Amino acid sequence: MKTKLLLINTITLFAIMNCQEKKEVSLTNKNIEEKKMETSKIKDVLIKQIKEGASPEYWGETYGKEDLDALVQIEDTILKNNGYKTPEIDVFNQKIKKIFGRIIDNQSENSYLKIDRYYKCNKDLEYYPTYMGFNYIYVAKKYNFITQFEPLPVVLDYQKIYPEVLKYEENSYMIDTADGEIEVLMWKDVNNLLQKRNFNKQRLISRNKYLFTDDKSQFPWLVTQDEFFMRSLVTDFGYTEDKKLLQWALENTHLPFFYTYAKDDDLEELGKLLWTKDCNGEIRVHQNTLDILKEMSTPDENLYIMYVAEYLTNLEHLNANKELSDAQKAKIAAHLMYWGEQYKYDKYYDYNQMFMGHFWHYMDDGTYDKEFKKNNYYGLPKFKEWYEAAKKEKDLFLDDQTIPDSPQPLDYEFKAEPIK
Repeated sequence: MKTKLLLINTITLFAIMNCQEKKEVSLTNKNIEEKKMETSKIKDVLIKQIKEGASPEYWGETYGKEDLDALVQIEDTILKNNGYKTPEIDVFNQKIKKIFGRIIDNQSENSYLKIDRYYKCNKDLEYYPTYMGFNYIYVAKKYNFITQFEPLPVVLDYQKIYPEVLKYEENSYMIDTADGEIEVLMWKDVNNLLQKRNFNKQRLISRNKYLFTDDKSQFPWLVTQDEFFMRSLVTDFGYTEDKKLLQWALENTHLPFFYTYAKDDDLEELGKLLWTKDCNGEIRVHQNTLDILKEMSTPDENLYIMYVAEYLTNLEHLNANKELSDAQKAKIAAHLMYWGEQYKYDKYYDYNQMFMGHFWHYMDDGTYDKEFKKNNYYGLPKFKEWYEAAKKEKDLFLDDQTIPDSPQPLDYEFKAEPIK
């Protein structure tokens, strides 16, 4: 009896193992077939792009999702071969939200989330391959990395992988409009393509490792070779969590030596570092930026303090603020004033009425004051106390005939006395 049971169990186990083996072989064959299909699609897309020129300015008319799909499959392999550890979905989604201010809908049928530098709040689109330099970043949801739309020949070493495609490149060319210059590139110009491929691959690897795996070793290459993108993280998307990146952006913002009146263009650039308007209309004033400005300032090296004061003085007139409501401007003003007013009570600075005093006497007709009260002073601990104190003080320049218009920050620095 025991012998029969043992024989039955052995036969059953063998059958199960045999089925499992067949299943594994079946899965392997399926994977092989899928890879063959993917390779075939990539080759078809590659041939189409080479024959049609793969000119970036025509992407919106000629190329679409199949081009982006092929690119992403290739780049996924490049990233994995270069040590990119794909983050978990939740971690990746949180990073996208924190860095770009966009929310990934994993239930959406769309494969990609388009992030636009200038129009950050566009809806989730399947693809939108119009050539505009960095403006469009695509979040590949399935793969958990970001990419930039590029023609396959400037990413894939197709001469080695698909030599049968070489016959299509003999008289084909690509029109490159990088840096505003029109350049005709023959596909068979291998050296030129190698240079572009190497850059595109490194950019893909460095961006994703830096942003999603916290690989800080990528920072030096990115701020020297991908400066536009790195600066946009701070100025366009309001990403201020990386202190090193934030300080680099501040130090590389064009702010000439402060005299009496700052240029609007310079102030607008500073404004991009100070606050961001999110897609829901919410204003985020960057406390991280203000904290670094304080660290970078001294009584003798006070350039940034003076520029924040000048920015506040010109808040109503800056072109960047034309689309802001009174409520939104009030929030910006409150945080900047509160930051600047600390120096009024610091004997080493002697700025006195430069911030809240000036704002109350020359800019607030009561509109902002109502917004401050309505929003409970934005939770800023001493705001109410300091602003009420500023209201009771006599204007330092009330009888000063030497000031043709409203006083500027330097006027306060020259005239103000330390508070007693």
